[in-house]
Amino acid sequence: MLIDTHAHLTDEQFGGSREIIADMKADGLERIISVGYDLESSSGSALLAERNEAVYCAVGYHPSEIGRMTDDGLQKLYELSKHEKCVAIGEIGLDYHYPDTNKPVQKSGLEKMLELVESSALPVIFHIREADGDMLKTVKDNINKFKASGVVHCFSGSKETALEYIKLGFYISFTGVISFRNAEKFPEIIKALPKDRILIETDCPYLAPPPHRGEINYPKYVRYQAERIAQILGEDISEVERFTAENAYGLFKKMKRARI
Repeated sequence: MLIDTHAHLTDEQFGGSREIIADMKADGLERIISVGYDLESSSGSALLAERNEAVYCAVGYHPSEIGRMTDDGLQKLYELSKHEKCVAIGEIGLDYHYPDTNKPVQKSGLEKMLELVESSALPVIFHIREADGDMLKTVKDNINKFKASGVVHCFSGSKETALEYIKLGFYISFTGVISFRNAEKFPEIIKALPKDRILIETDCPYLAPPPHRGEINYPKYVRYQAERIAQILGEDISEVERFTAENAYGLFKKMKRARI
């Protein structure tokens, strides 16, 4: 069974995600972590987790949304982080992709999010886009705040960057991007990583893998990431399912194992 460690089940394209959740067993999904990117999606993810045994949540402000965070919103995130099914703080980080990015606002907001990471003692889910240098420095400067490690989601950096995070005790998570036609760097990266530090995710409804590229992405498509990693490592897909699930439970310790 597979675990999608990063999905956005509150996205309006999923219409409440009832069918997705109802079909999890048939789709070979053991657990889904619904990840927040602002207060509304974090609250919605917590509600979905509360109502559905196989769903867990993470709460946070995406760097592109951090400018809208208020002191009241931060306090509400702290309260949500104490929910029994909240397994991480995220997604948080830095995103320099757009020309009008306000870097000082993102950095200031990230500092507040790292205080929440420290006080909650939960793992962190990092969003990093075209900001590898600043983010790695921030992590190293604040390494004592990460009491429960974390993961770089939707990894897009270099092999060297991935290995730096591994040295710091973090996990690396891969989306459908590893199957894109221009994804030449990923086999080398994946082969260089310890198997006990690899996670898989969809980041749905975004980044659908081939043969669904350009369509809405779904948690069940996490299987394509497992298949691609199995191909790269010369492993059976069942082995990739096993170790990525074990890694997910190892990182997100509040996530209860499925009853067999």
